[in-house]
Amino acid sequence: MYLILSPSDIYFLTGVRAHDPGEIMVLLGGEKPIVFCDARTSGLFDADRFVIMSSRYNWWDILSTHSILETDPSCLTMALREKLEKYETNFIMAPSPITEQRIIKTPEEIEKLRESQRRNKLVYESILSFLIPGVSEREIARKIQILQLEQGADGPSFPPIVAFGENSAIPHHSPTERKLQTGDIVLLDIWLVYQGYCSDMTRSHIFSGTFDSKSTQNCWKQINSLSSTAGDVQISWRSDSICSQTLDSEKQELIQLLQTATSFIINWAKPGMNIADIDKKAREMLGEYEKYFTHSLGHGVGIDIHEAPWISSKSDGILREGMVITIEPGIYIAEKYGARYEEMCMVTSEGLKLL
Repeated sequence: MYLILSPSDIYFLTGVRAHDPGEIMVLLGGEKPIVFCDARTSGLFDADRFVIMSSRYNWWDILSTHSILETDPSCLTMALREKLEKYETNFIMAPSPITEQRIIKTPEEIEKLRESQRRNKLVYESILSFLIPGVSEREIARKIQILQLEQGADGPSFPPIVAFGENSAIPHHSPTERKLQTGDIVLLDIWLVYQGYCSDMTRSHIFSGTFDSKSTQNCWKQINSLSSTAGDVQISWRSDSICSQTLDSEKQELIQLLQTATSFIINWAKPGMNIADIDKKAREMLGEYEKYFTHSLGHGVGIDIHEAPWISSKSDGILREGMVITIEPGIYIAEKYGARYEEMCMVTSEGLKLL
């Protein structure tokens, strides 16, 4: 018997979202999965597919009839463990059987992910006009969340990563009152949740100090050239956009290198390849900057913004058709600046295709 505690696994199985582990639990292994929930959510579950045990039943007495339960240790809270141990239930820590199902997306999931990313790109395109000298990281982060709601997001997402200047050297920087200045690298990592499915993208620019809507449109077309090219992808970075004014050749070199590495991996990676080899290839492309690439190349995207498969040098998995992953090399030079370029892709029979 396997006890599902992960809110994302439960959403995948039932279509009902729990906010915390233990709020809703699903027991697998019987003729039908047993859902443990409270009376407020019991009517949301399909009674033809599940046995529903609402709060009027004694969950713990039912669970204690099983002397051994398998479960995911990452979702077993101390409170749940202590409560179940009172009933002398023994736990075997084992990966969730739902994880493998979630790695390969259905056509319906792909379409939700595609639409989520389309809306996410519109948010990004809209936020560019708010990048003016003196605006703070927090102001831009708040505006991004407003724009996400205007694009029909399920609700406020996790705070976006907005990093100016030296803060761009922190991969998961939290927005501060740091003001935007001419010559800063601007790193924007934006994600959105639409109809239960996530999207993820990152862009890095050199801020020229002025905003020109026509130039920004050109810049956006350059960025999206990946999406419209079925064959070999090459990105050229225009110097007439908001993104640069040849303010710093090293910064420009860094950004161009990341774009080139991203486009190469998207064209080069094919189903059947070892995931670890894909991570390794990206690092090779960064040359002397490789030592500043401090995280894995990417991750899966679906119900969670970060989920399996992990595109890492430590992965023992194989790239498979139906996966949805990010490719996001980054370079972070401490106390100076950093940059990251991220695309979200689906794995097809022919290779990676942008969503």
